[in-house]
Amino acid sequence: MHPWVERRLSSFVHDRLEAAGQLLDYELNRPESVRCLHPMVTLIEKLEAIARRYESGDPAAFVRHYEDTARIIGALDALPEIEMTISDLAQDMLAKKDMRALPGPDEPALRLDDADKRAIVEKAWAKIAPMFWGERIALDEACSTIRSWLAQQEWHS
Repeated sequence: MHPWVERRLSSFVHDRLEAAGQLLDYELNRPESVRCLHPMVTLIEKLEAIARRYESGDPAAFVRHYEDTARIIGALDALPEIEMTISDLAQDMLAKKDMRALPGPDEPALRLDDADKRAIVEKAWAKIAPMFWGERIALDEACSTIRSWLAQQEWHS
């Protein structure tokens, strides 16, 4: 079983009724919280997907993962701790065949040195802009953040 975090479950309607002091007028028919995969699991899965799918040439299948991954890395200090190291988690995921390989900081998908592939990725990056609310992380910044974090991981020592 992968590490998980428990998160409160609500809706705009429930939140509105609660703020208005009217929630007691209704029967609560929802769970108070749910267990979600720990974001570290998601981080590792997204890194592997970027590396694997980059070679297929279809950036629509992975381009969002760049920013998602960089944002998870940026939030690591605020995440609940897990009972294993990130290296142990990654090795466990490899052993269970949840992923094929651990990407490294020199991963071509994170360097984007191939001009033709970079152009395709950048086009897909621009196309998903409407999916985001608020300020985005630039593609090069996301790649730099990911490469820097990967360079610090034990599996690359």
